[in-house]
Amino acid sequence: MLDRLKSMFRSDDFIPSSAVFPSIDSDKIANDLKLEVQGTARGQTNQPPTDTKDFDHVETSVIERIEELRRKGLENYESNRRVYNERLARAGQASKEVDIAAGSAKNDFGALVQEWQSRIEDPRERLNETFTWRARYRERNRLQRPAKEFEGWIKVFSLTIILVVIEAGINSYLFSKGNEFGLLGGLLAALIVSVVNVGGSAMLGYLARYLHHRNLLLKLGGLIFVLIWMAFAVAMNLGVAHFRDGLESGLSWAEATEGAVPALLARPLYLASIESWLLVGIGLLISVLSFRKGWHTDDPYPGYGRLERSLAKARSVYELELHNALEDLKDRRDQAIEELQDASEQVRNGITEAIDALFGQSTLGAHLKTYLEQCDVKTAHLLAVYRDANRAARKEPSPKSFDKVYRFGAFKPESIEVSRRENAEAEAARVTATVDGAIKEIFEQFETARLAFDVTRAVQRDGVTAEKV
Repeated sequence: MLDRLKSMFRSDDFIPSSAVFPSIDSDKIANDLKLEVQGTARGQTNQPPTDTKDFDHVETSVIERIEELRRKGLENYESNRRVYNERLARAGQASKEVDIAAGSAKNDFGALVQEWQSRIEDPRERLNETFTWRARYRERNRLQRPAKEFEGWIKVFSLTIILVVIEAGINSYLFSKGNEFGLLGGLLAALIVSVVNVGGSAMLGYLARYLHHRNLLLKLGGLIFVLIWMAFAVAMNLGVAHFRDGLESGLSWAEATEGAVPALLARPLYLASIESWLLVGIGLLISVLSFRKGWHTDDPYPGYGRLERSLAKARSVYELELHNALEDLKDRRDQAIEELQDASEQVRNGITEAIDALFGQSTLGAHLKTYLEQCDVKTAHLLAVYRDANRAARKEPSPKSFDKVYRFGAFKPESIEVSRRENAEAEAARVTATVDGAIKEIFEQFETARLAFDVTRAVQRDGVTAEKV
């Protein structure tokens, strides 16, 4: 658009006002035509004859010389007048171009708004539905608190590994006695026992959270998981202690493994050494810590934490899409406004130049009148130079043609329409109003789109109100 306007208002090749009309140097013309020399020479031979009524060839050459300069000046005048008229005519054409550009800018921005409205619909709908589901979930389960923030599986697994390492490190020494592989064998046995103890306790602790559920059947399931964990922790660690006793009594690894369960069932609390009881205590402590970690891994109310994370994810996706939409619309809005303002400035400058051209045309007309009068004066002066020299050298009376005055034909320039100035100024004002209106409408489209995109807050606000009611 700007390229077209710049092309429309590009500088025209026209002659500056100071050089429109060529200078008439009468002394130079007199010397070139040798008017005094020819006048004296022809006068001495009494030429032209006394009865001559028309201009002789010398006078004719003077007239032709001035006429050539006069014609060149009129041609320059017509060229400049045509340029001025074209500039004035461009004002209306340029304002139409701005109208088209303003309409295109508004339409393009509106199309971009519709495109983003379509793209943001899915994440917004997902967010609203997830929010509504959380509100119903809270109402159904009588939850009025925010969900516990989930620390992430990386932290959960890291702590689990730390507990495994701690228990395995402590128990490796206790398992090394009686182990044919020594400390390395003890470490391997301790590591296996620790993984089962920590992993089983953490998983049962995670499942035991159903004890908080409002559903009685699920609450019963949570209680069962608590009892299972208690039985698992006691049986697991006592069984490991009996396994260690078997190793310490001199049994092989296989024999100790086979005899641990029968010994547990026969005499569960009978252990051969204080170190075996220490093994049980350490195992139970790690089991309690693991159970507690599993219990507090997520929100105590089963399913609430997962629902809260789904809402946070939906909100994050929507906010990212909203950010991208607003940034894109801002960039396109600013670009459109900048182009419209540049176009408006380009047209206003062009119209101002057209108005200046109108005044230039008036000045040019005044210069034309002076120049045409000067052509007649210069012609009379040059004829007088020739005639005076001729008369001074003649013996006979000068011809009557020497009293004849030559004037060029009248030239009537085209009248200037002063109303064009008013029209040009009106076009400039209309361009400004068009651009201002387009910019205002683009801002309104942007604000409407922003409020439409932000309807999610209204929906969530209504959801919170309904939840409280």
